[in-house]
Amino acid sequence: MYGVIRTYTYDRKDGALLAKINREEFLPLVEAQEGFHEYHWIDTGDGEGASMAIFDSKESAEASTFLAGGYVHDRVAQYIHNPPHIIEGPL
Repeated sequence: MYGVIRTYTYDRKDGALLAKINREEFLPLVEAQEGFHEYHWIDTGDGEGASMAIFDSKESAEASTFLAGGYVHDRVAQYIHNPPHIIEGPL
């Protein structure tokens, strides 16, 4: 098993919108990834959020990071202040 966490910063007022977009649009994409096991979105309420995903392998986790990067660029970049901080590793 392999996990990946991506943290984001954004305006506090956009948290609910980003959670909704994440749940309705991004989650179905990541769930369809080969090797997918689990995904969670955390919103602190203070303009910070994180996604945590678990996959079968490092390759599957890295593919999800590539997918997330494209999705953020195409769909929510206007809300995100900085590139995400990404950590990953074996579970």
